[in-house]
Parts: sequence; C-alpha cells; structure tokens
Amino acid sequence: MGMDFGKLAENKIREAQEQGKFDHLPARGQISFEDESHIPEDMRLAVHMLQSQGLTPDWIAQDKELRQKLDEARVALARAWSWRNRQLGQTLDPTERARIKATWQRARERFEAIVRELNSEIFAFNLRVPSPVVQRRPIRAGEEYRALGITEHEDPSHVTGRLP
Repeated sequence: MGMDFGKLAENKIREAQEQGKFDHLPARGQISFEDESHIPEDMRLAVHMLQSQGLTPDWIAQDKELRQKLDEARVALARAWSWRNRQLGQTLDPTERARIKATWQRARERFEAIVRELNSEIFAFNLRVPSPVVQRRPIRAGEEYRALGITEHEDPSHVTGRLP
C-alpha cells in the first residue's frame, strides 16, 4: 500500500494554516485566480465572476470570520495566561493566589466556550464549502493551550524565580 502524498501535503498545509504560519503572507485572505487549485473546477467561473464584481462567496467570508474569532480568542487567552503568571509571581498570599487562579480558570472556561461555539460554526461551514479540500478541522482546546505554552498544572514560580 503506497503513501498518499496528496493527502499528506493537504494535511501539512492545513496544520500550518491552523497554526497561523501563513498569517503574515502578502495578500492574506485574498483569492488569487492565478492558482485556482483550491476552488473546485465546476465553481471556478462562478467564483471568478463574483470576485470581479467585488463580491466574495459566502463560504470564503465565513472562513475569514472563523479565523478572526479564533485569533481574538487566542489573544485573550494568551493575555490572561501572561497576567496569571505575573500576578502569581508577585504574591505569596494564599488567598490572593486562589483569587488569581480562579480568575485564570474563568478565562479558560470562556476560551473553551468560544472553542465549542467555533466548532459548531466550523461544522456548519464544512457542510457549506464546495470541496473537502477547504474544510476546517475542529479546534482542540488542548492543542491551543500547548501552542501557547500553557500547561495544565504549570506553576510560574520557576519562571520568576520566586517560591510559592
């Protein structure tokens, strides 16, 4: 049984895309009709006509919206994690540390609620897109935490040099 390099390449591209490795490329979010490989052949003319009139297919606009919501949620989570670490590194008071940890837990719960909501939207998005090639993988909170360097039981005292 041979390896399907096409699927391997698609998976690698999708993973890089979800990790934001293409976020800072020129013309991000714009369709290039010089390479229409991501558009099913029977849809290319229609998409090109829409684009030439300044219109974007709904599924492309929805994909941009999903990516923006995920980016905003990631920024909020990273900000909350950074705040948590700074605050825990500045206090030894058990009551204050418990308050900080509770605030962090609420931030995690908000992030996970957003992930659940986005996954529902991704499911609906995947039903609407014209090709499986442009479908999105569900977001996994654990992968997002690891990508941001957040561990479940991490204590920032080793980062700040202070003892709890």
